[in-house]
Amino acid sequence: MQNSYSNFFRSKYFKIYLISIFIFSVLLLSDKFLNPTAWTTSEWLINYQGGFVRRGLSGEMLYQINNLIDIPLRYLVFYFEIVLIFVFLLLTYKFLYEIKLNALLIFIFFSPIFLIYPVAENEVLGRKEYLFFSIYLVYLNLLISNNKKIYLFLIFSLPIMNLVWDGIIFYLFFFLFAFLYKKNLNRKELVLFLLSIIPYFVSLYFVILAKSNPLGFEQMCQSLNEDCFGAMFALDKSLIWNINYVITRFENIYLLRYFFVIIICFSPILLFSFYENKKLIIENLSISKFKFLMYLISIFSILIFMLIGFDWGRWINIGYAMSVFTLFFFIKNKNIDFEQNVFFKKVNAISINYPTLFYFFFFTYILSWNMKATMTGDIGSIPYYRIFVKTIKLFAS
Repeated sequence: MQNSYSNFFRSKYFKIYLISIFIFSVLLLSDKFLNPTAWTTSEWLINYQGGFVRRGLSGEMLYQINNLIDIPLRYLVFYFEIVLIFVFLLLTYKFLYEIKLNALLIFIFFSPIFLIYPVAENEVLGRKEYLFFSIYLVYLNLLISNNKKIYLFLIFSLPIMNLVWDGIIFYLFFFLFAFLYKKNLNRKELVLFLLSIIPYFVSLYFVILAKSNPLGFEQMCQSLNEDCFGAMFALDKSLIWNINYVITRFENIYLLRYFFVIIICFSPILLFSFYENKKLIIENLSISKFKFLMYLISIFSILIFMLIGFDWGRWINIGYAMSVFTLFFFIKNKNIDFEQNVFFKKVNAISINYPTLFYFFFFTYILSWNMKATMTGDIGSIPYYRIFVKTIKLFAS
């Protein structure tokens, strides 16, 4: 039974799956980028024309490109998003190509909050985490190949990403998490890693101090040749303001709903890591259950982000994607032994002995629900169907 999907990542069906995600992404983005109030577009348009502000590096680069070529800024954002999504999916394809799916990984990979999520929930489509995911995939490949340029990569990539989107602070620990499983890791390399992320914290210091002022805000708006909108109005908001914004709209049902989603999505990873027998070993230091602890921290990190950010579904999607890519890194780096894992053996036994039941749960899991982007959104349903419906409506309009 396993042969029906074990080589999925090497098959033409995986290519079709990723190509379909790309095509639907482009089509749905084309309906989104010209919207005068689209939050995604506004986030990419933030620039430094009114002075240094957080999240402005990408917008400044697009603004400078706009000065060189006669293409409207909104169209530049659209083209950049297309390229970014393509690069991310290409990196994903190359990263997963050699991995074999099994009865556990098929649930984890096809989860409605992984690759398909931004297409089903368009508010997340084309956001800045695509760049973050791409950086992380390059980083994981450097780790696997034991490339010494990894420290140089961290020195430049993390500060740049921080200047594009400062939300990476809640997911930065994944870089350390993966690094600790580097082949033949020693204390000297750990020190080099810690030194290489100092530029990130320097950039974070300036980002924390950065705050838009009315004059600078007006100058930035003038540089766009249109009124400011969306994410641009959040530039002068403090951490306390953001927390109060969430609290004033908070209801217990929202937390219960999204906590349920977190449990459903992260349970396979948590249970697998809990029964993982391999210890983390750094020279003479040995730590048991370290993967399980780190995945718990990832959930805790998501919950903290939910306290200060309204886009709860988005934060869960980012945390889950980073967790899944890290898990696949462990597989490629041979830090996981499936055959000795009690939880995997039970799931695998069900898939072999009760294949009908296994497939029933699998298709119910991937087809029957979807998570909304914002705190107040209810749990959706049938994500693949809704993607087709939205696309048909797009052509019909």
